[in-house]
Amino acid sequence: MSKVIPIDQEYNFEEGMIVSSTDLKGIITYANRKFCEIAGYCKEELVGSNHNMIRHPDMPRAAFEELWSTLHAGKEWEGIVKNLRKDGMYYWVYAYLNYTQSLI
Repeated sequence: MSKVIPIDQEYNFEEGMIVSSTDLKGIITYANRKFCEIAGYCKEELVGSNHNMIRHPDMPRAAFEELWSTLHAGKEWEGIVKNLRKDGMYYWVYAYLNYTQSLI
């Protein structure tokens, strides 16, 4: 997949809940329709790809290091994240993440 070049234009959305799941390596295992719509990708492009494909370069690496260390400690994480759409626009989300270990 080619690298997306950010443009300084915000994508606004009014309603809907973005839902996605990843494994412990950050690979997307599920993306709901609203997530696909807002990110600008089809489900087939997202599922199986690393979640950082939507990471905007304005987001500091340290934020994601803290996010992952919090999740790996079995704690919840929440915060504001700037994401990158496929078309280069950005969008803001209030993210809530939790770590659920599969019993299987």
